[in-house]
Amino acid sequence: STDWRRALETTQPDIVAMATPAVVRGEVIKVAVAQGCHIFCDKPLATTEVEAGRLYRAVRDAGVKHAYAATHRYDPSVSWLHELARDGSVGSIHEMSMTIRAGFPGLIAWSWMRTLEGGGGVLNNLLPHLLGIFERIAGGEVVSVMGEARVLTTEAPVVPDLHDFRDWLKTGRELTPESAKGLEWRAIDADGAFSALMRIKAPERDISLTVLHGSGYGGAAERTGMRLYGDKGTLIADGVVGFQVSRQRRGEESPEVLDTPQRLLDELPNIGDHVQNKWCALAKSFVADVRGEDCEPYLTFRDGWRYQRIIETIREGHGWTDISVDAAQR
Repeated sequence: STDWRRALETTQPDIVAMATPAVVRGEVIKVAVAQGCHIFCDKPLATTEVEAGRLYRAVRDAGVKHAYAATHRYDPSVSWLHELARDGSVGSIHEMSMTIRAGFPGLIAWSWMRTLEGGGGVLNNLLPHLLGIFERIAGGEVVSVMGEARVLTTEAPVVPDLHDFRDWLKTGRELTPESAKGLEWRAIDADGAFSALMRIKAPERDISLTVLHGSGYGGAAERTGMRLYGDKGTLIADGVVGFQVSRQRRGEESPEVLDTPQRLLDELPNIGDHVQNKWCALAKSFVADVRGEDCEPYLTFRDGWRYQRIIETIREGHGWTDISVDAAQR
């Protein structure tokens, strides 16, 4: 059906899965919750913190179950990093850092992903996954944040019948100013890069976290990945949402590879590709909870609201203070 209201009325589902862009979810969730449906929702939860908070309160007050699908936290390598951090493999961890260089072409087709109104931007679409990963590894929650976001380009050409610019990239084709001359161009306001400082409240100590999602090519000397700094060594995790893990102890000349144990690989559902398998890991816990069975903890709309607050804090950049001489003389 293309009539979602009629579909809800006629099917009376137990669970409604929201896989649309965030901008069109609010009314559907409102109606579904009124019917007593449990909600399984993609990230970001909403396009603004205010809307995310409204949706959280709606499901909370209705007493329905609600899952927030920042699902890359279910990657077996993330579980492995959590175990290594928890068990003191490099001592007490006080700092974490992550660097990402996307390396996208200079000219990318316009899509909803390139507008804040549509729920686009790297903060809305990648950071929730990263926050889920950081908090899973640390065993705590982000409690403070500052940062800044950057819009890398202000307009882009519209490629007919293209929903997501990644579909274009998969074809191997490349847009050039010459090939895009005859196309319509639309404005972009979604962030393409950001920097952030965060503090995670973990069970034993606070952990400082630095995140850079930058533009350009980092070269061989700058590997995309995460570092967990302990007082006895460093855990090195190369990758973005799945990691090759190694450990370099204090005093050792080279790192030791720590492959993800097979037992953790076997725990992840295996019905499709790595993205689908992680969605299924969340669905497994969520359905068990709906049935009243024991389940692993999972992210909820509360986390979606928290993450949207983090995103807006970074985007607004209120943490920065102008210390230039000109500012001091005003």
